[in-house]
Amino acid sequence: MQARDVIVVGGGPAGLATALHVRAAAPAARLLVLEAERYPREKICAGGIGARGLRVLEQLGISLDVPMVRLDAVALRVGGETMLARDPELGVVVRRIDFDHALANQVMARGIEVRDGCAVRALRVTDSGVEVEVATGETLHARAIVGADGVAGIVRRAAGFPRGELRAQVVELDTEAAPRDLPRDTIVFDFTAADLSGYAWDFPTLVAGEPLVCRGAYVLHHRGPDSPRARVERYLAACGAPRVRSRYKQFAERGFEPGAAISRPRVLLVGEAAGIDIATGEGIAQAIEYGALAGPYLARALARDDLGFASWRRHVDLHHVGWQLRIRHACYRVFFSRRRPTVERMLPAMSALLRVGVQDFAGKRVSKLDLVRGAAQFLRAYVRENARD
Repeated sequence: MQARDVIVVGGGPAGLATALHVRAAAPAARLLVLEAERYPREKICAGGIGARGLRVLEQLGISLDVPMVRLDAVALRVGGETMLARDPELGVVVRRIDFDHALANQVMARGIEVRDGCAVRALRVTDSGVEVEVATGETLHARAIVGADGVAGIVRRAAGFPRGELRAQVVELDTEAAPRDLPRDTIVFDFTAADLSGYAWDFPTLVAGEPLVCRGAYVLHHRGPDSPRARVERYLAACGAPRVRSRYKQFAERGFEPGAAISRPRVLLVGEAAGIDIATGEGIAQAIEYGALAGPYLARALARDDLGFASWRRHVDLHHVGWQLRIRHACYRVFFSRRRPTVERMLPAMSALLRVGVQDFAGKRVSKLDLVRGAAQFLRAYVRENARD
C-alpha cells in the first residue's frame, strides 16, 4: 500500500482541524485520520468552545449545524463575590458526541480519509518514515505522524515523550436547573472552596433537546480525604441539590508545560497530547488553534522533506495559542499557591481584566481601554494589599 504523507491519530477537534488545515495548505497531501471509536462517539467534556475556535473553522468555510447553547457571559465566584463579564456571542456549549461527528463529516466531505473504529496498537518511527499497526492487524506507513489522541494517547507513549507533570482530574454530570443558577447564557467557574486546587462549574447544556446544566469539579494536585466525586456532591448540595439526570463521568486532562517537548523527528503533538490550559481546562478552541498552526507547518515540512520538526515548540510559542497557554500557566502558578488568599482579595477589584480575558476567549479584538483600566485596577489592588501588610 502506498504510504501516506501524514497519519493523524485521534479524530477529535485537534486531529480533525489539523487534517483540514493540511488539506487547505497542501491539497495534494495524502492524509489519513484514525479514530479509535465509532462516530458518533461519546466524549466526556463540558463542551464549552470559545468563539475564536469557531472563527478558525469559519475561515475554512466550515460552520457546524449541531445543538448548542449560546454564551454571552462568564461568571467567577471568588473571594466571596461573583464577578460577571458580559460580551455577546462569546462562545457556545456543545455535546461532543454531536460536534466531533459533524466535524468528521466535514473532513470526509473534503476528500480526507477518516477511519473510525480503528485503534492504533503500536507505532515505530524509523529514519525513513513511520509504521502504524492498527487493531485489524494492518500496518500503515506514513512520512510523519500527528499525535492528537489526548492524555492517554499511544503516540505520546510510543514516541518516548515523558509523562508530564501537569494533570487534572475532572468529574462531571448533568442535572436539572437549580434555584441559584445564573441565566442560561452564562458559564460559571466557582472558586469558593478555598481548600480546592481547582474549581467547580456550571455550564448550560442541551441533552436530546432538553435544557440541562453540566456541573462538575476540576481538581489539580488532589489532596485530602475528599475525592473529586465527593467535591461534586458537596457542590450539588450547595446548589440546592438539583435532580441528577446522568451518571458521574470522570476523565483526566493534560496541562501545557512551557518548554516541554511536543515533537520528535517525524512526530508532532497537538491538542491535549501537547497540553492545554491547565488553569481552567479549556481545550476545544485551543485544540482547533493547534490544528490551524500545524496544518501550514506540516505542509511546508512535507514540501521541503524536512520532518525533524525541531522548530514546532518555538512555532507554537510565537502564536496566539502559545502565548495564551503561557499566560494561563503563569496564572495557575500564582493562584494555586500560598498567595491565593491575596489574589482572591484582589480579583473582585479587577473587573476590566476579566473582560479582557473574556474578549480573548471570544476571539475578539482586546479593548485597549480595558487593558489600561485593568492595569490601573491591578495597581490599586496591589497597593491596597501591601498596605494591609
